[in-house]
Amino acid sequence: MRTACVTAIIALAITPPLGGQTAASPAPASLVQFLRHSIGMDSAVLLRALRGEPFVTVLDAELHRDVAIFGMITAAVPRAVYEAQLRGFRTSLRAPNRTRFGIFANPATAADVAAVVIAQRDADDMKSCKPGDCVVKLPATDMERIRREMNWSAPDLAAQLSAYARRRLVEYVTDYRARGDSAMAVYDDRSRASVRGREAFAALLAASPYVYQHVPSLERYLASYPRATLPNAAEVIFWSEDVMPRLRPILSVTHQVVYTPPELPEVTLIAAKQIYANHYFEAVVDLSLVVDRQQPDGQPGIFLLVLRRYRFDNLPTGLLNIRGRAINALRDQLLADLRRQRSMFEPAR
Repeated sequence: MRTACVTAIIALAITPPLGGQTAASPAPASLVQFLRHSIGMDSAVLLRALRGEPFVTVLDAELHRDVAIFGMITAAVPRAVYEAQLRGFRTSLRAPNRTRFGIFANPATAADVAAVVIAQRDADDMKSCKPGDCVVKLPATDMERIRREMNWSAPDLAAQLSAYARRRLVEYVTDYRARGDSAMAVYDDRSRASVRGREAFAALLAASPYVYQHVPSLERYLASYPRATLPNAAEVIFWSEDVMPRLRPILSVTHQVVYTPPELPEVTLIAAKQIYANHYFEAVVDLSLVVDRQQPDGQPGIFLLVLRRYRFDNLPTGLLNIRGRAINALRDQLLADLRRQRSMFEPAR
């Protein structure tokens, strides 16, 4: 991903518009420059995006296993109204591709994960699971516990594994809240060396120092959680089961914050990090910025800019091309998400 990407987005929030905003050019000059030079939008695509057509593109990434996707849309809603809706997590976290989800109370309880179910396909494939060769992303210690504790000949194997997953998710979130990133899972499902979730997450953040330059309060929070707090922020830890075409359902745990930084009072920031996923991803960082926008009629509106970064495990390309399928699905998902966000406030276009 181009390192100028979020720098330019944040610059949009702190740089006064050049020449103001007009009906013919309803965007700050800093945003136009960013979309032209950092994203590479030509004049026709740029004009459609500024008029409200959703835009999504896959950006360059330094590593083959990393994928960065950028999206943008406008909406005719005041930022304060949009932020208030985001903070209603039981509603805002719902999505058409999200078949199940639950929010962890503090402290986490068994009731929070009552709806977690392990798919029969995963349950069947777990019979041959071992360190270095497992269909599910797990630490070797969990693989060993599962091997010992499951009755592999029983007809209720999926139910047994679901009960184990529910118990471990509560334990995992409790540990994460106590120790932060040091509690994040170690993935031993591949033949290469173990992958530590905290190191994969840190690697994605290391490529994004520009965020810290402009929002030091977020840096302190991410680096010091749970010791650091964000005043007036709304945060949530939730699990979800998300489906994408021709891929296994993904059970993940995510820590998300909705925050108006004191450094940027005209911006609402939504930062989310994956702290566990059972398939495909070693780390995910999702950063959205909601920026004030004056509509052509003078009414308040927003620009919604989204950057999602993923670190895959070693997905095959070749004949199966699972990596290509996943990238296409993620791109389509962001496009659908942008349209859905706007549809909550505007009539269908």
